[in-house]
Amino acid sequence: MNQSNKSKYLFYTFCLFFLTISTSSFAAAYWIDVKGSGKVNEKVKIELCYGSMDEFGIRHRDTGKELDLAGDFQIRIIDSKGSEQILVLTKQNDCWLGIFIPSSEGSYRIIGINDKHPVVDRSATGGKNVLPIDYISAVYNVDQITQIVEKPVQMLDLILNKEGKKVTLKAFFQNKPSKEGTKIRIFNPENWEKEVILNKNGEAVFYTTMKGLYIIRQDYNEPKSGVYKDVNYSAIRHRCNYFLLEN
Repeated sequence: MNQSNKSKYLFYTFCLFFLTISTSSFAAAYWIDVKGSGKVNEKVKIELCYGSMDEFGIRHRDTGKELDLAGDFQIRIIDSKGSEQILVLTKQNDCWLGIFIPSSEGSYRIIGINDKHPVVDRSATGGKNVLPIDYISAVYNVDQITQIVEKPVQMLDLILNKEGKKVTLKAFFQNKPSKEGTKIRIFNPENWEKEVILNKNGEAVFYTTMKGLYIIRQDYNEPKSGVYKDVNYSAIRHRCNYFLLEN
């Protein structure tokens, strides 16, 4: 690991929301920016942001109602022994900020859920209303120790294990391997998208081809109807986004 990475890790993960920018092909999105030295007992900052990517691949932070909604994410930090702590978020000018201090070496999982999104109301155009629930999954390594993660910890989850450029992903729904044939979407650092298909064990393999951020996404549409904040919906869209930063 080079000196710049020792001084600062930049981790991003996206939870693509239901809004898009009409004048651009880039979607507006929530993401987390995690900054730390990678050392024991040194502060780690997690900034939860909302914004969009421009044509040069640069992400810009926005403010307003969508950023306010980001405060509904509930984020937990889970250490290698399974101990959990709740990350308290406080509103900043262009993000929500949470801070934790790793007390030992190893891998720390960053887990988040937002089940407070309003219903995506498509009734005016004859479409089906959908209730979105978003999940965040990421890992922060301390003292360059990378530990194998084996068990899911949220309803929709992704686990990645990396050997060189080879990445093996495992997808889960309700603590069981996701269904064979499920498509997992992968966005490379240039935002190009490809799909991989889960095998009978809920696993798939892909290879990194360049440095930068990779977003791995699993979706599950639950055929369940209901009413949320006085708006009817006919399905729940669960979405888990996992980031992988290739140095």
